[in-house]
Amino acid sequence: MSRGLFKNLPIIKYNNRLARNLMVSSRIVRDVFNNPIAFAKYTVEDGETPEEVADNFYGSVFYSWLVLLSNKIVDVHNEWPKTYKQFTDYLIQKYGSVPASKEQILHYTNPKYGFTINAATQSRYANSDFVDATIKVDRTGWTPVTAFEYEEERNDNLRNIQLIDPSLVDQVQEEVERLFNG
Repeated sequence: MSRGLFKNLPIIKYNNRLARNLMVSSRIVRDVFNNPIAFAKYTVEDGETPEEVADNFYGSVFYSWLVLLSNKIVDVHNEWPKTYKQFTDYLIQKYGSVPASKEQILHYTNPKYGFTINAATQSRYANSDFVDATIKVDRTGWTPVTAFEYEEERNDNLRNIQLIDPSLVDQVQEEVERLFNG
């Protein structure tokens, strides 16, 4: 893509800063995104960056924007899988320590019912057959989910991404360049 690709994007205020609006859209890009066969599934390895994924899949680090666009990722720090070290640091920052994250129960889940309840609801209804006036629930089968388990599953789910089929890259790139450069 050309160096001046973003120069014609509208400027917006984001987090009290001026930034280019990268969330522009077009008909061709929407058509590609609405076509499930236009994508290939890809699993991000520990430590793999969007640039490395682009290089591995498209043969060039310069398609990292396409990796992010394909997955509607705006915030790489929160929407891209963390490395083991980043994950550990995140748990320490958020929960105080890794062991604390393994002890803190965030919610309870029960596959029989297909929903979760928080700890307060579990505690309140531990000796009742009702979660509320409309939902009768058997008191057994609820499994606690710790902060560690929740965060680990979330991070693992971020590893499963989709990538636009390489045969469509030129079409998407041309449309994005046309859109960005007016």
